[in-house]
Amino acid sequence: MTRDELNEHLACLKVTPPEAAQLLGISARTIRRYLEEAEDVPGPIEAALRAWRTLEERHLPWKPDTVSIATDDRDQIERHRRHAEEFASLLKRVEARGGPKNPWTVDFSKCTATFGPLEVGFYKLQNDGFSLSTYRRRDKAPDVTRDMPDIEDAAYCIAAASTKARASAAALKAVASYVRENSSAFAVNGAKRLDAPEKLRRRKSIESRADKIDELAAAASHGRAKYEEFEDLLRELHAAGFYPTMPLISAVAHAMV
Repeated sequence: MTRDELNEHLACLKVTPPEAAQLLGISARTIRRYLEEAEDVPGPIEAALRAWRTLEERHLPWKPDTVSIATDDRDQIERHRRHAEEFASLLKRVEARGGPKNPWTVDFSKCTATFGPLEVGFYKLQNDGFSLSTYRRRDKAPDVTRDMPDIEDAAYCIAAASTKARASAAALKAVASYVRENSSAFAVNGAKRLDAPEKLRRRKSIESRADKIDELAAAASHGRAKYEEFEDLLRELHAAGFYPTMPLISAVAHAMV
């Protein structure tokens, strides 16, 4: 990897050279040397950067949790790095064979992905990622070697569902924040002006919908929200004379549908 490629990766990952040095387990002086002296980046560092880039481009978490970073927990940081490399390789293998063969159903409350008699369990990581934990099937004895493509497909589907859940929650929270911050900017039918008590009642009604959208965002983060529920709240806002901007609504639709 050249100096220019290293700069490109750091820019894509939105990390500074000192941050990258910590995550890579090298000194700040070493990464400065790679950036300033046109020295080729070693293979292991290149592999980590490319794996992180793979996950970043798919909107998947790759950084260790904030506690591990803040305390400079070398063991946990190294574990996250290895996990990111292995997971990025898994995603590329699934994509190389055309994507998941079967539509796995992901249940975040049970931490399982199922398809027919097959079930893959996972546990959530502190950095908002996940790691596979168990594999079982009801039709015959499981064979990890034979069934590895199915297990990898399940992991891919869990990742896709996780990305959708985070994107949906973020988009809904953005709408809720906008509604709450602009609750006084509502439309009124006819020429009649509202008195102060009615204005206050209307604002509180609009803000209560913002609270419900926040609740929906919390459910979305666990994969338990439907776009139809958002549409119902949107109709209630429209009935109250409040209209969130189209880019915000489109972001929710893009994330959830």
